[in-house]
Amino acid sequence: MNKLIVISFLLLTFPAAALKVTFINPSMQGNDFWDQVNEVALAAASDLNISFDIVQSGGHRLLQKELINNIISQDTKPDYVIFMPYDGTAFDSFTKLEQAKIPFITLERTVFPDLQNKLGVPQQYFKFWLGEIYHDNKKAGQLLASTLFKASKQNLAVTKSLNVIGISGDMSGQSSERNAGLVEELEQDTDFSLAQIVNGRWERDIASDMFIGLLRRYKDIQVIWTAADIMALGIADVANAQGKTINQNLFIGGFDWTLEALQAIKENRYTASVGGHFMQAAWALVKIYDYNKGKPAFAISANATSYQLQLIDRNNIDDYQVLLNAPDWDKVDFLQFSLSHQSDLTDYQFDFSRVLGELNN
Repeated sequence: MNKLIVISFLLLTFPAAALKVTFINPSMQGNDFWDQVNEVALAAASDLNISFDIVQSGGHRLLQKELINNIISQDTKPDYVIFMPYDGTAFDSFTKLEQAKIPFITLERTVFPDLQNKLGVPQQYFKFWLGEIYHDNKKAGQLLASTLFKASKQNLAVTKSLNVIGISGDMSGQSSERNAGLVEELEQDTDFSLAQIVNGRWERDIASDMFIGLLRRYKDIQVIWTAADIMALGIADVANAQGKTINQNLFIGGFDWTLEALQAIKENRYTASVGGHFMQAAWALVKIYDYNKGKPAFAISANATSYQLQLIDRNNIDDYQVLLNAPDWDKVDFLQFSLSHQSDLTDYQFDFSRVLGELNN
């Protein structure tokens, strides 16, 4: 593997006593979704008086492994590390952080069940793995599917025997769970038939090329469910040339609430997007803040989904207009989500509607 030459490094400066947290962003700068994860987390770190470093691993598991090795070898180590594990390197990374006695928090559940069983749950086999911030991807996948199915029935003259294509992201546990949500909804709504689920590798161009090929194979496709907006938008790029008009005879959606996807929903060029998980690193910081103050933020009994994803479509896009206008995340008071600062809270209320309310003020 080539040596790392450039790492994007962002730093908030705080007094020496401030907590030091390093976030290993799994993508690279320029990715709309993960850039927003950074922006929100930086705003949260400011409110929580946390010194916050961000390093980018460029979507590569081996680079992430190298970054973790670098962190462990530093003379001054962070107090906590936040990262999203990969199947091929998770066990090794967990082991090294455990040996270095660096507490760490993971984002999302991205690994397959067999590795998940090997890792256990936080604090079971790895005592320094304090917790995980994750949502129910299967439930979210089903939410997207049900919305696309409903929209197609409302707009198509024929509402039986409708063909569905699934564009998965990759072979990760995350994609598999989202796929399972699609399959679950198909089992419940017999008006729809699954033509095929293919792997779009989170790439816009790959998804659009696959769509063209799938139309040749199946002729008539009404619903395209994808694991990410970027892939659905790739299909939107070529839909008209293939005789398809979105929200008339083709209904598409994905995950992530990217700015382009939300703008397309507003302009009736896209059907729906599921998201809210760009808050995940910020939610991890809130829990770290509380844990450091002696709150049971990472109690083993509390190891459950941290929040749920939400859906945006034509029916509610106006409520989310602020997300289309470069939202000011500094307007959100992240202390309000802390158990240390809200004596009436007994459980975390990581609900995006509360965030939205503050952004709109």
